[in-house]
Amino acid sequence: MSEKNLIFSHESDIDGLNAVILSKIAFDKVDYVLMPNVEELEKTFREYLESGKLEKYHKIYITDLALYNPSLEMVENSKLKEKVKVFDHHKKSLDDQMDKYSFTKIVDKDEKGKRCGTDLFYEYLVKNHAIHQSKALDEFVELTRLEDTWEWKQAGHMGQKAHDLAILLNALGKEGYLRTIISKRLDSMNSFKFTEKEKERIQHKKEEYENILQSIILSMEYMKDENNHKFGIVFAPYEYRNELAEYIKENKNPQKIKYLIVVALDKGEFGQKSYRSIDEDFDVNKVANEHGGGGHKGASAVNITKEQKEKSQSLPRTEVLKYLADSKYL
Repeated sequence: MSEKNLIFSHESDIDGLNAVILSKIAFDKVDYVLMPNVEELEKTFREYLESGKLEKYHKIYITDLALYNPSLEMVENSKLKEKVKVFDHHKKSLDDQMDKYSFTKIVDKDEKGKRCGTDLFYEYLVKNHAIHQSKALDEFVELTRLEDTWEWKQAGHMGQKAHDLAILLNALGKEGYLRTIISKRLDSMNSFKFTEKEKERIQHKKEEYENILQSIILSMEYMKDENNHKFGIVFAPYEYRNELAEYIKENKNPQKIKYLIVVALDKGEFGQKSYRSIDEDFDVNKVANEHGGGGHKGASAVNITKEQKEKSQSLPRTEVLKYLADSKYL
C-alpha cells in the first residue's frame, strides 16, 4: 500500500496549481489544500499540526507560499522537519529570512534565472526520482515559470503560450483546470499542447476580457501616494488583476501612472489589494511592504482586514478607494 502525501499550495495562479498537478503525477496518493495567502496557510497548517492530522502523511509539501512563525520553529524543533518541504520564490519570504531552515528552499533568482514554486518543486521531484521527466513536463514547467515571473512578454511564441495557459485557468476555474491538465498525462507526452476545444476557450476568454476591461478602466480613480507616485485604483474581480495591468500598458498608459492597485473583494476572507507595476522600472514590492504585504517587484499584494472591509461599507466610493490605498495590513 503506497504512502499518502499532502501538498499545500497557492490557489491564485498557475504556479500554485501546477505544483499540485506535478504532485498528482508524481504520487499515487496525494491530498491537496489550496490557500489564498500566507496568513491563511499559517493558520491552517497549525490546525493540522496541533490536531495531529499531519502525522498520517508521509511527506508534506508547501509550494508557492512560505510558512511563517510559529509554525517554522515548531517544525524545525520536531520530527516533522524530516517530512515537511517548502518551495517558495517570493522576495518577502527571503527578506524575512524564511530560507534559513533545514526544510525550506526559497529562491527568487539564481544562476538559472528567475525561479517559481513549480520550477523548484519539479527540480526536487526529478532529483529524488519521484517523477518521470518528459519533454512535455519540462515545457509545462517552463511555461509556468515564464508566466509567473512576467518573462512571458519577452519570450515570443513560448511566452504567449504561457500566458494562454494562465487564461485557460481563468476560463475553466481551479478545479476544472486541475482536472483538464492532469488528464493530459504530461509525463508520457513529447510536448505540451492545447486541444482545439481549449484553444476555443482561451480565445473566448480573451474576447470577454476586452469588453470587461474597458468597463473596469472607466471606473478607475487616480491618486498620488505618500511618495508622490501617481497610481490607479479600482474595484475588480481578482481574476482581472493581471489583464488590467497589461491592458493599461498596451494602451500606452495614458494617465502615466506608476502602478495599479486592484481591490478584489472576492479574494481571501475579506479581500485583497493586488499591486501591479505599470512603469516597468517601478518596484511595487516596496509599496506593498510599506502597507504590510509583499511579493515581487512587478506584482505584489496586501490583504484587507475585517475592520477595513467593514469601514469601507460606510464610505462613498472614492473615499473608500483612498482609505483602502492608505490602509496597512497589521
